[in-house]
Amino acid sequence: MENQQMETPKKKTGTKIFIVVVIVAVLALLGFRIWESLQPVPVEEEPPVNVRVATVELGSLSVTSPLNGRIAAENEAMVIPMASGEVTAVHVALGDYVEKDAVLFEIDPTQMQSTYNQAAAGLSQAQAGVSQAKLARDNAKRDYERMADLYAAGAISLQQYQQIELQYKAAEESLASANAAVSMAAASASAAGEALGYCTVTAPISGYITTVNVSEGSMAGQSVAVAIADTSSLKINTSVSEYLVGNLSIGDDVDIYVKSLSSEPFAGKVTALSPAPGAGTLTYPMTIEVTDKSGKVKAGMFAEVHIVSDTRENVVCIPSDAVFIKGERSIVAVLDDQNVPTLKTVETGLDNGEFVEIISGLNAGETLVITGQQYVTEGTPVNVVE
Repeated sequence: MENQQMETPKKKTGTKIFIVVVIVAVLALLGFRIWESLQPVPVEEEPPVNVRVATVELGSLSVTSPLNGRIAAENEAMVIPMASGEVTAVHVALGDYVEKDAVLFEIDPTQMQSTYNQAAAGLSQAQAGVSQAKLARDNAKRDYERMADLYAAGAISLQQYQQIELQYKAAEESLASANAAVSMAAASASAAGEALGYCTVTAPISGYITTVNVSEGSMAGQSVAVAIADTSSLKINTSVSEYLVGNLSIGDDVDIYVKSLSSEPFAGKVTALSPAPGAGTLTYPMTIEVTDKSGKVKAGMFAEVHIVSDTRENVVCIPSDAVFIKGERSIVAVLDDQNVPTLKTVETGLDNGEFVEIISGLNAGETLVITGQQYVTEGTPVNVVE
């Protein structure tokens, strides 16, 4: 019983000590938190913005306007046979190069040959008739001259003289008719010979065969049988608006882009420019000669012609991307000797999408930020990278 009474105060004392320790620990933790919250928050220093720069210079600036067109051969020929009939031989194939007057194909000449033979025979007969009529005329002339002398001497009567005179005139008329018959027969023979010549179809120009629509055994008719293109020189037929025609002259150089071949332009030159709009249009026809030493450009390719529509000389021009919009103002960033940026408001002019003219607000010689300008803060130094 006494042991139980002695243990009870000891338990109460241990509990009190534990409680005190806990309270002290809580107060210490709370104090630490309060102290920690009162300490200044460390601020991480942001690295400077990386930018690229360029020196502002004076230069020339041009704006081009694109025109579309198809590249064509300088000279093309569509061969339509003048004779109809069965094709007996074809001497060319697609892609062949032929000289002018080379034989392309042949048509069966049987019918034409028969017509020509008949015409030639008719001409021979007419020529023989002329010979006979001339002989008769010459005989009649001699008789007439002899009888004229006799009549003048009173040896024959007037009736006899007039009779021989009529015979002489009739012989003259017969000769004239025979000569007319020869002319008609000669014309018929010439026409038949020309028609016979149509059976051999030749090239009207030198160039490459681009179309062959006939084959041996087929029937040739009044349609395109062969097409030839002289690709020794190429051209573009296009037209320009009234806003551009005043900026162009014959001999002007232009850039020609064929996107299917290269991103680099081919050389071109204006060779013809109409002084008036084409019939039924409001645009001015124009021809451009294409120069291609590489031989890559082919007739039929789609091309884009760039015409210079406006030019500025000796002006401040900078990359278009260097200008950014802020509060409806055109802004650029320039650096001082310490790489500290200043934002300037500028007035822009001609812009070709790559470079823009600066009318005011920027001077030649200043250091311009050309990339990263949207991220700079005025007065805060930047890092210039190459």
